[in-house]
Amino acid sequence: MRSVEVAIDINAPREVVLREISEYTHPPILHSWCIKSVNVLEDKDDVSIALWKLKVLGFTREAKQKQIITPPDKMTNETIGGFARGTLESTFLYETDGGTRIVDRIDVRVPGLFKPLEWPVAWYTRRITWRILMDHKKDLESRYGSPGGEGDSHKGEEE
Repeated sequence: MRSVEVAIDINAPREVVLREISEYTHPPILHSWCIKSVNVLEDKDDVSIALWKLKVLGFTREAKQKQIITPPDKMTNETIGGFARGTLESTFLYETDGGTRIVDRIDVRVPGLFKPLEWPVAWYTRRITWRILMDHKKDLESRYGSPGGEGDSHKGEEE
């Protein structure tokens, strides 16, 4: 398993950020460069399962994910089907003076035969996650706050 972490500040209220990053209608629009479609299979309270079609390195892949929203400050997405089954993304939201800090930790897992690809998959996952969060930052700050600050960072931790 490889772990990567991405952190970014968004000048918007925490409850708005959690609502926006967890809903399913925007991904194919806001992130059309990598997310082709999302089909919600189950949705009950704060737990849902969705089938995602993603474009990764020029290839379209499917991933089935279970999402659990824990208001006011946490969300998890576990890949329960597809290439990186067992990957767990934990998203934590912290209130700041200017809005919300998102810290996204992704524990990347790949199947046994593909173990040598785990490091490049983790590196690529960190890059995609950072770009998706930047899409959210631009979108949310255009509606709820003013752009600013250099509080964006991304770092990787390996286990």
